[in-house]
Amino acid sequence: MEEKELLLDEVSEHIQTGSISAVIVKNLVIAIAFAFALLFPKIYISSHIYLASVQINKKLNEFYSLKAENSILLSKIEKMKFKNRLNMDRF
Repeated sequence: MEEKELLLDEVSEHIQTGSISAVIVKNLVIAIAFAFALLFPKIYISSHIYLASVQINKKLNEFYSLKAENSILLSKIEKMKFKNRLNMDRF
């Protein structure tokens, strides 16, 4: 516990005096740039995967609705053919 308190005291002294050195700032900027360089491709790829999945879902919904419409139209055609055969048999 004493080591933690000593470390916290030293950090608080640096914060209070405002003596953050240029090396610390440089290392902090490098660390942020490195983290951004690692995270940017993941974010970019994730967003593209999301957009592609949205497009795929739209196309899939269109496919299912067109397939249902096709089956409805086929059944209407069959009904019309049946009615036409009945009318032809009458004559």
